[in-house]
Amino acid sequence: AFANLRPAIVPPQLADSSPLKRELVEGVDILIVRELVGGIYFGQPRGFGTNDKGDRIGYNTDVYSEPEVERIARVAFEAAQKRSKRLCSVDKSNVLEVSQLWREVVIRVSKDYPDVELSHMYIDNAAMQLLRNPKYFDVVVTGNIFGDILSDEASMLAGSLGLLPSASISGDGPGIFEPVHGSAPDIAGQDIANPLAMVLSAAMMCRYDL
Repeated sequence: AFANLRPAIVPPQLADSSPLKRELVEGVDILIVRELVGGIYFGQPRGFGTNDKGDRIGYNTDVYSEPEVERIARVAFEAAQKRSKRLCSVDKSNVLEVSQLWREVVIRVSKDYPDVELSHMYIDNAAMQLLRNPKYFDVVVTGNIFGDILSDEASMLAGSLGLLPSASISGDGPGIFEPVHGSAPDIAGQDIANPLAMVLSAAMMCRYDL
């Protein structure tokens, strides 16, 4: 599975659970499409070493190939076609070559989806706008580390990770559908666990995997 889908939905009934003002979050419906198997988490080389001064260093490599970017972009464009036909691609192309490639490929793929309005945003601005004006976003596509951060930030629009589902899909073959929250053994047997995220995960399975 190379594509992680993380919805952040705030219906009126949950708007008061958010730490943000009701008027900011009520009606928010965002889908973050995160590339899951590339980028800095998996790039090589990585490790520890020493520099020419003898100082200890740690290093990682942020790498994406054109095919990796293209396939996640297509997942996002196809999701946008089924929603409001708006897609925001998040990168850091003002300083990172890997993001320059990302933006170039997304723009090229967009020509196959002329009905979808494509916009671009730098990751730092996207993180700010997600709190300042969350209703601006519909479908967001981004790389692994940026998606990791943004999807957790977006989950708090609804007030809790425990209320949201997720899906990891590959486009061909079965996907993985699960709540964003963990197993929460600390509340086992107390009859206080909220099943909403599990129910919504099952709904995503019906939508994307059947």
